[in-house]
Amino acid sequence: MPVLGLVIVLDDDDDSTQRRVSGALASAPDLELGEAAAHRLPVVLESSSARMAEERIDSLRCVPGVAGVDVVYADFQDLLTRSPRAAAREDV
Repeated sequence: MPVLGLVIVLDDDDDSTQRRVSGALASAPDLELGEAAAHRLPVVLESSSARMAEERIDSLRCVPGVAGVDVVYADFQDLLTRSPRAAAREDV
C-alpha cells in the first residue's frame, strides 16, 4: 500500500479557503489531514496501488481552492516486496 506525504497548496491563505478545502477532504477515507499553515495543508494519502495514488493526486488538484499538490514523501516499500506480475495485476 503506497503511503504518500503531500502538501496541498491553497489559492490563498484566507481562513475560508482553508475551511472549504479541509471540509471537502475531511470525509475522505484515504486521506489524513494535518493542520493548515498559511496557504499549505499537509496530507497523508494511503492508496491501494501506485496508479490509484497518481489518480487521487490528480483529483486533489481539481478541488476548488487548491492551487497545486506537492509530493514530499513517498513509500512504495510494500510494492517492492511483491513480484512485478502480482503488483501489475493489482494496479489495473
